[in-house]
Amino acid sequence: MSAAPLHLRTDIQKQGHRLDPGTVTAPALDRLAPVRETPLSTTGAHPPLFAVLGAHGGAGTSTLAQWWAPAADTGLAWPASPRTTQKVIVAARLCMPGLTAAADRLREWHAGLAPDGVQVIGLVLTAARPGKVPALVRRYRAVVAELVEHLYEISWHDELVVRELAELAQYMPFDRAPRRRSRLQEAVPADVYRAGAHIITHLAARTEAAAQQDSENRP
Repeated sequence: MSAAPLHLRTDIQKQGHRLDPGTVTAPALDRLAPVRETPLSTTGAHPPLFAVLGAHGGAGTSTLAQWWAPAADTGLAWPASPRTTQKVIVAARLCMPGLTAAADRLREWHAGLAPDGVQVIGLVLTAARPGKVPALVRRYRAVVAELVEHLYEISWHDELVVRELAELAQYMPFDRAPRRRSRLQEAVPADVYRAGAHIITHLAARTEAAAQQDSENRP
């Protein structure tokens, strides 16, 4: 299967990490993601800080949202309700179909077709199998990476095959880095920890910058 072209012009201009909609060709209407109008579920002590959206079925959103305690699983749908977070991490498998689906979601957002208020803050690619990533997939990954501010990669973890979601340890902000080769019941994998820590740090920086700008704009 070959990946669909991104159809991006060479004169793309970023507008605060978002491309000018006029430079992006949106996916066909039958390839747009559904929209979730209801608020995201709050399963922990606090409302979610970001949502994990699957670019396709089997993208691992439930596992990622379980691993990252501050996250919510929004399935395949854009989170449209402003009552909970609309900051989105797009998730996909690291394979040609997964990358193609991820490109669709990112192009859809850049083209202004996601619900008002949605902010895509990153793309997480989870290994589709153990072992080396094929060269063709690596090349297309580099192309898709140009559509997103932050790219995270999660390796293949064999132990997931024998674990229920509820058994998985969770990453919480300010957690210490896990010990090497910890079981998944004891700690999240190191790559999951690093991605979660970077996402939280990035969100905190954005919040601080927005507060500072708001303060400077006040009379």
